[in-house]
Amino acid sequence: MSIRRLYTILLLCALHVCPLHAQDDESRQLLNEAEEAYQIGKVEEAQKMLVGHVRNMSSAQRIRGYRLLALCFLALEQPEEAKKYAANVLRENPYYSPTVDYPPRFIDMINEIKQGLVNTITTASSQAESLAEVPVPATLITEEMIRNCGGQNLQEVLAAYVPGMNIIDCNNDINIAMRGIYSTGQEKILIMLNGHRLNSYCTNIASPDFSLSLEKIKQIEVLRGPASSLYGGVALTAVVNLITKQGADVDGVKIKGGIGNYGQLRGDFIFGKRYFDLDVLVWGNLYGNKGQMMDPPDYLKEDNFHVPYDTITIGRIGNKPSFDFGVQLKYKDLQLLYDTHFSEAIAPFSMSTIANSYNHDRYRKINGYSPSFASKSHHVDLSYGRKLGNVDLKGTVTYDNSDLIHYQVVSDDPLPQLGAILSINTFDNLSLNPFNNPGLFRFISGTEQNIGGQLKGDYNYINTHNHKGTLTFGAEYSYFQLDDIRYTLGYDFMQLRQELPMISEEGKGQENSYNGFIQLKHKWHSFILNAGLRYDHKRRADGVKLDEFSPRAALILLQPKWNLKLSYSKSFVDAPYMYRKIDQLLPLLVNSSLIKDDLSGIQLSPEFVHSIQLTFSSLQWAKGLNFEINGFYNKADNLIQTHTVEHYNEGINKTVGIEFMGNYRQKNFTADLNLTWIHTISANVTIRQIDSNNNTPAIASNLVLNWKPIPNLNLHSHILFESKQTSYNLDFRKLLTLTSSDKAPTDPSNLGDVKEEKSVEDLMAALGEYLVFSKEMPARAIVNIGAEYQLDRLSFGFNVRNLFNTRYYRSGMNTSLVPQKGCWFIFDVAYKF
Repeated sequence: MSIRRLYTILLLCALHVCPLHAQDDESRQLLNEAEEAYQIGKVEEAQKMLVGHVRNMSSAQRIRGYRLLALCFLALEQPEEAKKYAANVLRENPYYSPTVDYPPRFIDMINEIKQGLVNTITTASSQAESLAEVPVPATLITEEMIRNCGGQNLQEVLAAYVPGMNIIDCNNDINIAMRGIYSTGQEKILIMLNGHRLNSYCTNIASPDFSLSLEKIKQIEVLRGPASSLYGGVALTAVVNLITKQGADVDGVKIKGGIGNYGQLRGDFIFGKRYFDLDVLVWGNLYGNKGQMMDPPDYLKEDNFHVPYDTITIGRIGNKPSFDFGVQLKYKDLQLLYDTHFSEAIAPFSMSTIANSYNHDRYRKINGYSPSFASKSHHVDLSYGRKLGNVDLKGTVTYDNSDLIHYQVVSDDPLPQLGAILSINTFDNLSLNPFNNPGLFRFISGTEQNIGGQLKGDYNYINTHNHKGTLTFGAEYSYFQLDDIRYTLGYDFMQLRQELPMISEEGKGQENSYNGFIQLKHKWHSFILNAGLRYDHKRRADGVKLDEFSPRAALILLQPKWNLKLSYSKSFVDAPYMYRKIDQLLPLLVNSSLIKDDLSGIQLSPEFVHSIQLTFSSLQWAKGLNFEINGFYNKADNLIQTHTVEHYNEGINKTVGIEFMGNYRQKNFTADLNLTWIHTISANVTIRQIDSNNNTPAIASNLVLNWKPIPNLNLHSHILFESKQTSYNLDFRKLLTLTSSDKAPTDPSNLGDVKEEKSVEDLMAALGEYLVFSKEMPARAIVNIGAEYQLDRLSFGFNVRNLFNTRYYRSGMNTSLVPQKGCWFIFDVAYKF
């Protein structure tokens, strides 16, 4: 299908679902007259004008109408009726915040509804609902909580508040894991901006890095568990939805600048305003640093391999600063979102578990980039909603464009053994074999675009005292294409192998998918049934068709002070397009004599996760105290693991765990605590079977405290504890040594202590023990502190990460132990106009 034709179809769909009705003018006139009556004291007249008419107005007008009705009933001393209409305001807009111009009683009422698990989110069921009614365990992170933890990027904020999430380091990009499942890039968790997917359609990656500004965020909604029943692929282990502020929340201009050690520079700008029916929000963010230089870890010096360079650099962003710029416009029921962001991260080590130091500055620049992992994305989302009787309809068209750079150092030193592993044996001149030369690197880049359309609706089929029922339905179409791809090797730090046109042509491709979903939510007295099913159909570039069903079901018992949930969900994520193409193109890359017919590649399949969860939540058992306890069982199949540079569906992961999350709120003091225990029943790392966690602590805990000793001063701290961890990964150095041996890999003499004859199964197990290392990382406690002082419109902030400069390591997939940041601090100043 041509792009022009697809644009035309989507435009027609948008026009079809976005009609403008003359009744808008009548409704606006009615609201204006009612507001005028209220202002001059004719409260009963204003109330009678609106009752029975508001529900048929547009969304923006319904907010005005319900708000005015709440004010009227407050003035008439009918607080219960006022609370009902105030709740309707929050149902229409879960993120509504009244300005100081409204009566204090109304402001308090809105805030009370939003407090104590009456907070509402939209991510779990595609409709506004309280946390008590959410069908899966969920974590809500407010703007205040973001400030209190001192997190400098999304990764740090999520790790501080979401039980089951822990930071991992795969020696390339900023990454995070959920319940022990992760990949080399963050591709298992769906990250959205106001419901718009940010994950790449080519790699499935969305890094929780500095390219996602925190200043624009009002709250973060996190679903802890598989969520394909609503969101399809990528929502394998969790969903993170970033909800932006509205222009009315900002009501002006705020600028912020920061400076810190290791060359840190930060700048933020946000503008927001509401003009009658038009709400405007504009934001911008820049962040850069030079990274922390340190000596290579001791374990490198203990190996037989040469250490090429005497320093490594930790946490370096890149030569270009990360940025995030965007605009959001809301006019009545029409909404436009545009966001562009860029990130570049420099790896501390060379490729894979070779994991050696390297001289970054010796390598040539390609397309303006030195060795790094970079991406630049544009996202556009246009939506229109309309209420037709008991049905709320919303149509959305989307466009996404991304440029991807994967420029990776393989080794400063020659690695002829790697050429043997990749079966490179057809070079007439051995000096032309890149692996026989120093300064070896690989470069991958691509340009992708995706066009999509969605139509969804909510039908309230019953609404009585005992029964409330909503049927949610929707359909979606997506068209993806990779317009350009480069995949090549380089050597001698500056030389590029001649690029083959066939690689570029074979790498390009188009894929399309469509899906439909349905979800039933029925409340009967204190019980809620929430069940859903989604069907996904995808046609891959090679013609392979995928058909997947993703079910979800939850039973909820609601009580005034507690609730209990039992839920099951299944999710899937298709193998990333880039993985499939890299595996297909690898033979062509290393052996130019191959022809097109040989490019069959490895047929990667989708990954799957099944999850059963039992959740108990309490509400205000003591004043200001709420907590949640969740037990889960996860079963993951077909997980993709990376070997040398190729990928295989060979991973399994069965885990059980308990998650605790609690918060305590008082006027001048808040505390947020989470604690996670997780145990791996069975898993594997390539050919080695394990029954313990891999790069995931058995026990992890976060405590975030905030204290306001005087009205304008906030003091906060974040204490992280993680028990000892074990990292299991393919030991590339042993693999290189084994490959250079004249004996067969399974010869017992290669396997250390294995001397006696054994069966093939025993020898393979011994080979797994030999080739897959297990390295321990001690338990650690990391302390972060910060402060913020408000002086009228001017504010000062100071944040310190790793206060005691604790030296510790993390790891991830297909890498070694990576040293983490020491003591980093940043000072910032902000002014609100």
